[in-house]
Amino acid sequence: MRLRKINHTNLEVSEIGIGVWSLVTDWWGAEVNQAEDIIKEAYENGINFFDTGDIYGEGLGETILAKTLGTKRDKIVILTKIGYDFYHKVNGRAVQNFAVDYLNFAFKKSLERLNTDYVDILMIHNPKMKDIKNKEVIDFLQSLKKDGKVKLIGVALGPTLGWGEEGIEAIKMGYESLEYIYNLIELRPGIDFLNFDIAHFVRVPHASDALIEDKWPIYEDPKLHRSLKSIEWIRKAIELSKPLLEFAKQHNMKLSQLALKFILYNKRVTSVLPNISNRKELYDYLEVEKLQDLTEEDYKYLYDYSMKTFKELNDESIEETKRYK
Repeated sequence: MRLRKINHTNLEVSEIGIGVWSLVTDWWGAEVNQAEDIIKEAYENGINFFDTGDIYGEGLGETILAKTLGTKRDKIVILTKIGYDFYHKVNGRAVQNFAVDYLNFAFKKSLERLNTDYVDILMIHNPKMKDIKNKEVIDFLQSLKKDGKVKLIGVALGPTLGWGEEGIEAIKMGYESLEYIYNLIELRPGIDFLNFDIAHFVRVPHASDALIEDKWPIYEDPKLHRSLKSIEWIRKAIELSKPLLEFAKQHNMKLSQLALKFILYNKRVTSVLPNISNRKELYDYLEVEKLQDLTEEDYKYLYDYSMKTFKELNDESIEETKRYK
């Protein structure tokens, strides 16, 4: 497993990481009873970067990491997120809370569940523009860094795609990392973020499963995270992706593997987080490390294909974010 260094730190992370959220929730159809084994096998195969959040399984993601890799703390890099208050639900649902007192409480609870005295990367989870601009919030996070409790601070953008202005503002405010959706179908706004010399953690690299041919045809399922995306969008994305199957085959890889190679071609990408919910997916994506890297010509072909073929879908994804603002 190749490692990528995070600039201005001593941290090196595996270029393919494990997003714990797809292992401990039913959003991606996870076999939750296999989560511990998958995390262990990922580590044994060279993955050292684990991305979680306190809201994932309401603490379960953090607890499982501590249980499975607690003795390997100095050999792994943990990213966690805070900002959703599931301790004090409103009408049965967690609500966002970026008040410093709450963030301090939530961070301490995360440390307890992770059974550690520091977090490598701490992010605020899906903040709105007002939260990103709130100097009290970033001052608090920087104080944790100064005290050695955090090595890097950042912003996880979401829940959907089009948080371009928020991402740029976060960088201007001094946040040192972003986590966001970026893939072969949805280039923007991620392609703009990649102009900046910060840490970049890429999620949903398969565009809500549209770039995983093993899952075709895809049916509507309100329980799964991809239901945030309309089934019509996904089906259209699949149809427009089919011509790339031959390109992938010529490069001795699956389309799902090609999708990761495309993202990793950009050396500013720190790590990509495919949604792994079972062992087969883990080993499919581990195989990416053994496959030949894309050439500049390959990347240009795919980039041009995306700009020409997927632009309308990318625009729709950005537009749907407005309902969350």
